[in-house]
Amino acid sequence: MIIHLFILLLYNLDIMITFPQRQIKKNYRSITGHFPSVKNNKSINFESKLEKTLFLTLEFDDNVEAYQEQPQIQIDFDGKIKTYSADCYVHYKSDSNLQDKLIEVKYSSELIKKREYFEKKFTAIKKAASELGLMFSLFTEENFSQTYLDNLDFLYRYKTHGRINEYDEEIITLINNQTLPATFVVNELTDNPNKAISVANSIWGLVADNKLTTEMHAQKITMNSLVKVRA
Repeated sequence: MIIHLFILLLYNLDIMITFPQRQIKKNYRSITGHFPSVKNNKSINFESKLEKTLFLTLEFDDNVEAYQEQPQIQIDFDGKIKTYSADCYVHYKSDSNLQDKLIEVKYSSELIKKREYFEKKFTAIKKAASELGLMFSLFTEENFSQTYLDNLDFLYRYKTHGRINEYDEEIITLINNQTLPATFVVNELTDNPNKAISVANSIWGLVADNKLTTEMHAQKITMNSLVKVRA
């Protein structure tokens, strides 16, 4: 389904947006590589640590159906028609009532340094995107706290790696409508050290799968974190 998603989007947009194959160039000033996307069932290329961070947040956004790197559209900039390459195209689920979006990834220092240039360029991009029925937004290092991003990074391993889920039902039944520390849940279900590790992994796997919730923005996830069943 994901493979054909962007072909359908291109058809709906009359081929006015394209997704060329991104060529990752090694750069000593930035981090490049491949992000293993669960939502897209493939690796997504990134050209900076900040791009990788964006992709991580999209994996945990329940409204996002899929996303693709380096979408290109035509914009009218300085009186000339130019090809603009955004960093990400986001396709939202139909029941989210959100418009699909182009995202530009930039560090805030760069935006400040070339403020007038980017203001003018982004105005042109927003106009072109709007004509395609798309939103446009910026993603900077200030969008989310580092604590939240560290927690996402911790949880994402439970999405990309297989885990034992035989304790999931026991965990959910025990918690029920309560809010309990993760360590309390583990101790209630077992006093076996080996099983305790599996139960703990199941708790965080359930959080990663959005079946359990915990505070992610204000503090780092630990075994003392409170968990509850998602309403």
